[in-house]
Amino acid sequence: MTTDQAWRRCLRRRSRLCGSVARFGLPDHADDIVHDVFIAVMTMPRLYPRGFDSLLDMAVWRRCQAVAIIEAGQQRLGRVATLQPEHPGDPADSVLDQVSAASVLRDCGALGEPDIWMIDMISRGYQKKEVAHLAERSLNDVDRTVRAIRRRSRDKMTKSVGRESKHA
Repeated sequence: MTTDQAWRRCLRRRSRLCGSVARFGLPDHADDIVHDVFIAVMTMPRLYPRGFDSLLDMAVWRRCQAVAIIEAGQQRLGRVATLQPEHPGDPADSVLDQVSAASVLRDCGALGEPDIWMIDMISRGYQKKEVAHLAERSLNDVDRTVRAIRRRSRDKMTKSVGRESKHA
């Protein structure tokens, strides 16, 4: 089949192929997909009249599948995407806040240095398995420690709030 004959056959089947794309669920992309398929088919070295329609159908189906996968990925990313908080300002302030929080926790007697280190590692995004490996402790030990830290911190906070309300 010559290139002109193939091109005429493509144009005659254009509306049917656009309908296939629409049935696939991508009506907004119908013209683009069909045009891309026409271009891709025309670059093939040999075109035979016998399987030409099947070739067009298969190429359209594959292109639709590729576009649908890309769109699904973009939708997932769109749902996950969030605005980043604005820059917190001077990094020294953040370091000062961390040091003062650690000293407050240490001075109130709720947490010791290893406990503060463990909470710091978890707050930085380390998984409990990684913290256990770095601390050379078992995962269960890390879990127990984190639960105990939470419980002690909650107890200290409720006691301090109770004292403040009595003095007020």
